[in-house]
Amino acid sequence: MNIISLTHEEFTENVEFAFKLASKGHSLKIKTKDNIVLLVTAVASEVNDPENPELNIPTPDEFVPDPVATQNYVTQAMGEMTQGF
Repeated sequence: MNIISLTHEEFTENVEFAFKLASKGHSLKIKTKDNIVLLVTAVASEVNDPENPELNIPTPDEFVPDPVATQNYVTQAMGEMTQGF
């Protein structure tokens, strides 16, 4: 979809509308008063959504990192990204 740029003031004045835009697939780029840029992307799903049982996003308390799988993924992804360099 689209990337919509907003100032901090525009976002705070229109939070509900901004979240509706994000839920419809738009990404929001919000520049704060301190010149920090925040990105709000589309909603993936609610945690343990009964309408989408195959998508199970763990809560931070339930998440157990797998360093070996993470390293394998990073190695593979970097290899794909740097092909031809």
